[in-house]
Formats: sequence, structure tokens, C-alpha cells
Amino acid sequence: MQNDNQNKYELVKKETKGVVEIKHLATNEVTHKKFRQKVPGGYCAKLIDPITEVLLAEIKGDSSKAKLKNILLYQPDDNIELKDSGMFSFEHKFRWENEKFVWKRHAFSKELECKMMQPGNEPNMCIALYQPKNKNVGTVNIMSDNMNRLNIQDRRGLEYVLLMSILSFLDKSEDDSISKEKNEFILGEESKGELKEESKKVENKEKKKKEREKKKHKKQNEKIVKESVEEDRSQKSKQEKIDEELARKIVEEQKGSIGTTGHYTRQTRSNSFSSSSSPNVYPPLPSDSNRKQKLAKHKPKEYTNEFGW
Repeated sequence: MQNDNQNKYELVKKETKGVVEIKHLATNEVTHKKFRQKVPGGYCAKLIDPITEVLLAEIKGDSSKAKLKNILLYQPDDNIELKDSGMFSFEHKFRWENEKFVWKRHAFSKELECKMMQPGNEPNMCIALYQPKNKNVGTVNIMSDNMNRLNIQDRRGLEYVLLMSILSFLDKSEDDSISKEKNEFILGEESKGELKEESKKVENKEKKKKEREKKKHKKQNEKIVKESVEEDRSQKSKQEKIDEELARKIVEEQKGSIGTTGHYTRQTRSNSFSSSSSPNVYPPLPSDSNRKQKLAKHKPKEYTNEFGW
């Protein structure tokens, strides 16, 4: 039964040259894929997520047999040097989180083991073991429990470094087994121009893709801004209508209040000159002849003093 503290993977070479699927044996799920690229005068292999096709790591060198290769990690970015330090035996070294790690081959075996070098007389601790089954299949055990004891912080990054190391060892072994003429990944100088054009096409394609995505994001942002402005206008219009309705109600209430407190009933004033007791009944106006007679009747007498004036 598999230890829960170990990540055990199966490496399976596919029919397509340079492609290896990495399957987690506990879940039977393909978790990673390795692709080898054709690089004139160089070596390059990439590790990607099989679903999202996101680049996780890659290894580069002058060739698969180079004494120094660089393992590049992404998100976060890092550059790890893998050095072939064996004079007459298989030995590759790298450093991770200021600790030294060494790949070695078991005596009289094809198994590969990676250990962290301990200071002093402390025993080195195994963190990974590769066991080939046949020329197309092999298994890798990542010892997570030992990583925990060694207080490794970025275990996922170290796992990528271990996988890329093993995959580069397998590429070297495959290159050793066939001639350069038959190896499609070993390209001469005449292939540089063709691959340069192909690389340029890929770059242009990626550039156009980024431009389309940029335009798409720009349109989305413009749409969001437009919708926001329209929503603000709509809210402002609604608020204005609410304010107008409130102002109208206030005015109507003020008018109603004034009409109630300032309303007076009209009463008929009694006419002292009228003989009738009925309100609003006035005597008829005298005619012109009657007016003259009354005025003559009430005309004052002329006054004369003793002197006659």
C-alpha cells in the first residue's frame, strides 16, 4: 500500500517523440506533461500543465549531455543550475533553499537516487527515487515525509526541479542510444534559418493573440464604464423626480395651510341710511330734479351785517 506521505508518479513515453506523460499513481491522473523542443545547437525541454497548458518549468543547455544545464521555474521565477560533477560515475548536483542535493546511480543498477547532503557525520537523507520499468516506463517516488523533516519550504518547486532533472537524464540516455543523423532533436546549422522563421511566426501569433486580448479587455472596460455612467444617470434622474415630487407636495401642503388659517366669511354691514332691515338692500338714488330741490331747500341764507355787507 502506498504511503500517503509519498508522491509516486509514473513516467510514460508517448508515441510522439520527446513527449512524456507524468501520472500520479494514487489518483491515476495525468498531472504533468513534458515536451522536448527542437533547438539548433542546443537542448530544451518543457514541463506543462496538461489541462491549462501553463508552462511550469523548463530545462536548457548546449545539449542533453552538457555538463551544466539550467532549470527555469515560473510563478515565482527561479533559475537552478544542474551540474554534472561525476568524473567516472553518475553524479549531478544542484542547490535548493541554500541546501545541497546530489543525484547518484546505485551500483550495478539503473535506479537513480537524490539525497540532501547533511553537514558533519549526519546521514544524507533521500528525497527522491527513480526506478525504470522498461525503456518506455519508469516510476518516481517523491519522499514528502523526508522533506517535512528537512523543513523544505517550497516543496512544489523542489518537486519540479526533481522531475526536470530525471527527464533530462532520460533525454541524455535516449540521445546516447541513437546517432546524431537519426536524432531529430539534434539539429545542424542549416536548420537555424528554418526554425528562426518558425519561431518568428510563433512570436507573431502570440503577439496578435495578446493584442486581441488587450482589445477585448479594453472593450470590456469601456462597457463597464458606460454601464456605470448610465446607471449613475438613471439614479440621478430618479432622485430628481423624487425631489420634484417632494417639493410639489411641500408646496401643496403650504397652500392648504394658508387657505385654512386665512379664510374669512363676508358679512353684510348694516345700512344706517336704509329704512329696511333686510341686509344688502339699499334705497334708490334720487333723480336729478329731486336733488336740486333738496339742495335749494337746504341752501344757507345770505348773511349781512349792520353795515350792509
